[in-house]
Amino acid sequence: MQSWEPQFIAVHQGFKVLTLRYQTQANLTPPGRPAPSDGNMCARFSMCIFLPDALDGLPGLVDMIASQPADFLEKHLPEEKIDVREFRVPKFKLSFHGSVVDILKKLGLQLAFSDQADLSDMVEDDESGLPLVLNDVIHKAVIEVNEEGTIAAAVSIDEMLFGGVNFMRPPPPRVDFVADHPFAYLIVEETTGAVVFAGHVLDPSIES
Repeated sequence: MQSWEPQFIAVHQGFKVLTLRYQTQANLTPPGRPAPSDGNMCARFSMCIFLPDALDGLPGLVDMIASQPADFLEKHLPEEKIDVREFRVPKFKLSFHGSVVDILKKLGLQLAFSDQADLSDMVEDDESGLPLVLNDVIHKAVIEVNEEGTIAAAVSIDEMLFGGVNFMRPPPPRVDFVADHPFAYLIVEETTGAVVFAGHVLDPSIES
C-alpha cells in the first residue's frame, strides 16, 4: 500500500505508530452525521502498526508494549492525520486457527461438550435417534493487507484572523513511514479499546 495522502501517524522516540481504519459501515459515515445503528453501539475496528526505527528494534518494542498493557495504547496511538513524505506498507496475509474448546469451557460452556448435551434442534433431524453433541470448536482468523496505490497530494493549513491580521499555523513536518522491516500490529475495537488480535510481521513476503 502506497499513498501520498495524510495518514494517522504518531511519532515517538524509537518508533512510529500508524492507524488504518477498517471500512465498516460505521467508519464510512461522513463526519457530522450519525452512523447507522440497530440500537447497539457501532463497532469501529482499526489496525495499528508499530514500526521501530531500528531494523532490529522489534523485540525491544514488543517488550515496551508488554510492560505497559493498561495504558500504552492510550498514550501512543495517533490522534490526528499528518502529511507524509514517503509512505509504504507491504501487502501481507496471515492466517491462524486453533481449538477454542478449553477457552469455552473456562467461560462456563460445559454442557455442550458432555454426553448429556442434545443440540439436535440446531440441525435437521437425520433420523438416527442419536443426540447431537459438540466435539470441537475451531476458530480461524485471517488478517490481510492488500497493496493498493493511491496518488494524491493534500496539505492542510489552519488560518486564523485576529484584528485584521492573518496568522497561519505552519503544518507539522512531513514524516516517512516505510514498513520494510519487522513490525508489530494490533487489531483494536475503537469504541471499547479492546485488542482483538495481536501479532508481528517478520517477512511480509511470506504468506502464513
